Amino acid sequence: MPVKNEWAVLSGFSGPVAETVSKRRWCFLTEFRMRTLSISGLLALSLLAALVCTLGDAIHVLTSTLSYPDPLWMGQASWVFPLFFMAFLAMALGGWLLIQSLPDAIVGEYGRQGGSWRGLMDQLLLFLLIYLLSGFGNHSPDLLLTIFSVTFFVRLALAQNRIFVLLLALLLAPGGMVAEGFLHEFGMVSYREPEWFNVPLWLGGLYAHGAFALRDGIRLLVFRPAPAETLV
Repeated sequence: MPVKNEWAVLSGFSGPVAETVSKRRWCFLTEFRMRTLSISGLLALSLLAALVCTLGDAIHVLTSTLSYPDPLWMGQASWVFPLFFMAFLAMALGGWLLIQSLPDAIVGEYGRQGGSWRGLMDQLLLFLLIYLLSGFGNHSPDLLLTIFSVTFFVRLALAQNRIFVLLLALLLAPGGMVAEGFLHEFGMVSYREPEWFNVPLWLGGLYAHGAFALRDGIRLLVFRPAPAETLV
């Protein structure tokens, strides 16, 4: 006898009621298992994202978009990669917690499904391309802000579970700008053309585009789906 039917019988239910109870419990267990956190996946996503952003940051150094007072290697400070890793660890865990707590109307079915490596790599390449553009186009901050804003909303209009992506972007954009602004306050980094709280406004657009990669990274690596046969 399958476990789900045996549980209903042992609980004192029978007939159609038992079947209904079993189905509801089955759906709950399936959803819970699909949302189980993968610690190794969380670490892998943080490492991958930190590598991509450290490369992007090197482009910013190369193009004199920003500078560090205490560079260690290729113009970058020793804390750049570790800080990116810790930041993405927090962002990925926070994103997973949001998916745990938000209703389906916001997260959507797509947001709760497992992702693919191809999808994540596509998003990371697009993000790196935007990083590259921000470096070589930093002499025109107003143009960059316009490009990043327009392309973000175009991508958002074409995206799955766009409400959740928009929520992530609204958290990442101001959060990233404030965090980097405080780094400047502590004398750790300086942008060549700061516009708001020691950072350029287009930086918010850069972080907003990162929401797409973060979403797909969580779907692929942070969720730990269980095979269906383990629930029967």
